[in-house]
Order: sequence, then structure tokens, then C-alpha cells
Amino acid sequence: MNKFNKNLLLGGLALALSTGVLADRGKHHGWKHGKAFDERVVYAKVVKVKPIYREIRVVEPVSECWSEPVREVREIRYDRGVNRTGNTLAGAIIGGVIGHQIGKGRGRKLATAVGTIVGAQLGHDAAGASGARATRSVHTRVEEVCERSERVRYEEEIEGYRVTYRYQGEKYTIRMPYDPGTRIKLRLRVEPVF
Repeated sequence: MNKFNKNLLLGGLALALSTGVLADRGKHHGWKHGKAFDERVVYAKVVKVKPIYREIRVVEPVSECWSEPVREVREIRYDRGVNRTGNTLAGAIIGGVIGHQIGKGRGRKLATAVGTIVGAQLGHDAAGASGARATRSVHTRVEEVCERSERVRYEEEIEGYRVTYRYQGEKYTIRMPYDPGTRIKLRLRVEPVF
């Protein structure tokens, strides 16, 4: 075979192979930036799953309540059976008699009236001063007192999982947001190097 025919045969073979790659481009084959690749999904066995924790701060409102005795002082005023009306009447009579004896002529009526009024007032005041008493009453009651504050605690929260899996005899480790279970799905891409 001569050199020209050999080159023509190799060129035709290369054209046929590239056309076959283009024609076979389906679900798992494609082009990326002008390069052919083969992509498929495979499964690998999970050998270890370890949770990754992070610490979070939790603030809780807390009420603490207790009972405290509270003293109340009350002042009570009362009369000890004194008849104020009687004292007022007696004062008015005594004042009227005195006023009647002091006054003369036409002024006697005025002195009697003034004496009656002044005597009534004095009798009333005397009854109030001598008969009214005030006492203090001390009463203790129990009152509930509450104090609000904040309690801080720390909790661990799962942030993700460190997954170790085996594929074709080799071990690989990856961080995932969930626990994949007993096997992990892998996307395998085969791409020629030019």
C-alpha cells in the first residue's frame, strides 16, 4: 500500500470514529467546550458516617418567684362610748348661763346667745379630745415577688456529616448535609485528555 492510500485510509477511519462519537451522543455522552465526555451514575459503599456538630447559644427567659412577708400598719380611730351630743348640749347650757350673767340690759340676750354657741363648741371639742382614741394595727400578709432574668445554655446541633466511602478499592471522604445511608451515589465522568 502506498503512502497516499495509507493516509487516506487513516483519515477516513478518524472521520468515521468522530462521526460515531457524535452520532452516539445520548443521555450519557456529550460535548463540553468542544470535548467529548462520558458521564454515568454509579454507587459506592459507605463505610463510615460521622456527624459534625456545632455549638449554638440558647437564651431562655426565666422567672424566679418567692413569698415575702409584708407588714402593713393601719391607724384606727374610735370613740370610747362618749356621747358627743350630750357634751355639746351641756356646753351650750353652761355657756348660755354664763353669758346671761355677764350681760346687762339689751346686751344680755346677745351675751346669752354668744355664750351658748361658744359653750356648745367647747363641749363638743372636749368630748372629742377625751373620748376619741387612735390605735395602730400591724397586719402581716404574704406577697409573691418575682424576678425575671435570662439563662444561657449551649447545645450541640448537627451541621453536616463526614462520610467515608469506598469506590474501586480506594477510600474517599466527603462532607455532606445529610446521612446518605449504606451507599452513596456518584457521578462518574470520563473525559479524554487532549
